[in-house]
Amino acid sequence: MTLANSRIERFMSNLRQSMDDGHYYEGHQELRALAIRLVKQKKHERAIQLLYLGALELCQYNQFGSVADLTIFMINIYVEEKVPVTDESKERIYDIFEKLSKAIEDYPRVYETAIQWSIGMMGNQVGDPQLHHFIGCIMRNKSQMKEAEQHYLVGTPESPAALGNMLFDWVVRTDTADYGTFAARGVLKYLALGWYDAACLCWKAFVSRLAHANPDVITEHTGKKELETKIGPVYYSKNNELLNFVQLLLLTVERADGSPNSSSANAFGQLRSQYENRFGSNSNTVHELLDVVAEKYFGVVVQHQQSLFDIVNTLFAPPSRPTIAGGADDMD
Repeated sequence: MTLANSRIERFMSNLRQSMDDGHYYEGHQELRALAIRLVKQKKHERAIQLLYLGALELCQYNQFGSVADLTIFMINIYVEEKVPVTDESKERIYDIFEKLSKAIEDYPRVYETAIQWSIGMMGNQVGDPQLHHFIGCIMRNKSQMKEAEQHYLVGTPESPAALGNMLFDWVVRTDTADYGTFAARGVLKYLALGWYDAACLCWKAFVSRLAHANPDVITEHTGKKELETKIGPVYYSKNNELLNFVQLLLLTVERADGSPNSSSANAFGQLRSQYENRFGSNSNTVHELLDVVAEKYFGVVVQHQQSLFDIVNTLFAPPSRPTIAGGADDMD
């Protein structure tokens, strides 16, 4: 063990004793003060290690407010020292986030700080997909569906199925049977982002759960192999026209060739005119998302008043019937 590591271990031993004695605030402040000294001495790696171990230690005592503070401090060092997005740098964040997720309180600033660090280091608009997927799973487990959705939309190849399953769980909890609107949430947004395969995976996860749980709502066309497409088995709903619309939209986009004069573009236009205004209070949102789909897949140029990510993050309105516990605002 190096001298530097032995000093950190000695400090951590003292911190544990302070925590055992109930001196939570004092222990937090001592740890923070030492980290500040290390940063001033340009010993950034040691400061990161100290903050990481200290945050994990404070989790054992449910001092989650202090954990959030130390984690943000650590990530700010990442930013200042341009620490790259690697498995090692993310693993520290994952370890803390997993324990922080047990807190009753929410600490959105901690998650946002991590995302902003990854955006800065990766030089893109959304940051690291794995970090988004990890945070999405945390949000889902905490029943924060809106927040989870935003992370899954820009996550990993595993995120679309996770989102489809979450959307199904979400609609069941709302007790509205508004299956078409919830399926459209994921599918339309993935399509608007240009991620057709993700839209298909999201749809398949959602509709397979629905067909298994409630075969009276939707049934699979069996014995017709010619209906097997990229979206998987083809289904039909007698009572939910919006589910049929979402599936027909995916089938139409699958045939798109980018030409506004193609048969698929014509079919898309017919779908829009028939179904777009049937989403009730969500019709304007659907209209904006379909404008993006028209441009991306069918070559129909549309003037947008918002950026793509603003449009994709447009929130669906609450259903007309009682929704998730906590009020209708949970569907915003």
